Parts: sequence; C-alpha cells; structure tokens
Amino acid sequence: MSEETQGHTVASTCAEVFEMVTQGDLNIYGTMFGGKLLSMIDKCAGLSAFRHAGAGVVTVAIDRVEFHRPIRQGAIVTVRSCVNRSFNSSMEVGAVVTMENPWESVLTPVKVCKAYLTFVALDPSGKKLTLPPILPETEEEKRRFAQAEIRRAHRIALSAELSAEEAKKGA
Repeated sequence: MSEETQGHTVASTCAEVFEMVTQGDLNIYGTMFGGKLLSMIDKCAGLSAFRHAGAGVVTVAIDRVEFHRPIRQGAIVTVRSCVNRSFNSSMEVGAVVTMENPWESVLTPVKVCKAYLTFVALDPSGKKLTLPPILPETEEEKRRFAQAEIRRAHRIALSAELSAEEAKKGA
C-alpha cells in the first residue's frame, strides 16, 4: 500500500514561516496590520495543505482567528501550521503565531494568535481532489483531529442555518 493510500502523519504536513515586522507592516496604532498577519497565516497554512495534498490548494475559509496581543515593530513573527484533519475533499489546517521582540524584552516566543483554515486541493482543471487521511500520532494531534470534526460540524450547521434564513428573506 502506498503512502498516498495510507495517509500522512500530521508531522509530515507541518510548515513554518517567519518575518521581522518593519514600519511598512504597521497600522496607525503602531501595531502589525491584521491583514498582513492573516496573509502570513494563509501562506503558511497553504504550505501545510500542499504537503498533505501533493497538489495545488486553495483557501475555502479562515475562521476562529483569535488575536491575543498586539505585535509591534521589530518583532520576529513565526507562524507554524499543520493539517489537523482531512475529509473527503477538504482539510482543516491549524495555525499558531508566536512573536519575540527584543526591543520590548520579549526574548522567548509568546503566543499572539491562532486560526483555523479550510483548504481544498484542485487538479489543473479546477476539479476537487480526494484527499488521503491524516494519521495523528501524539495525544495532542489526536485531540486536534477530534476537535476538527466538531468545528467542521459547526461550520456545516451554521452554513445551513444561514442559508435557510436567507431563503426565508427571499421568499
């Protein structure tokens, strides 16, 4: 049985990107633009999704973005991501953002943000591809794997509820 059929470990999907925050990354409050941080998260999570799918991927949704503290100029921002779970044609990627800022005496990484993203893999003609399973190994990976199913069920239920509400308004 090939690795593609068996699936991939969470560890094999992990990615990391980092960047130093400069003046051009700041809003009028002197903190990093949220959109700039979201772009970093999306790129890193996309790398994880690509590693799992082995094909081109597109972002379907970004949800549960939680900003815990501001990021200022001079900070070194690190985004780490891994695929939490794959479904038939979609996958959830979790991302955690940390920062260090020697100018503020933050010398060890501090968690500043987390997010969950949904991706699908597409073939060259734009058709969705079937994904191999994710194989969680550690207790933490198993916890994230189980929670991904709960988040997915909530996203599907919310989408159905909002669609029904829109249908009522249109009637």
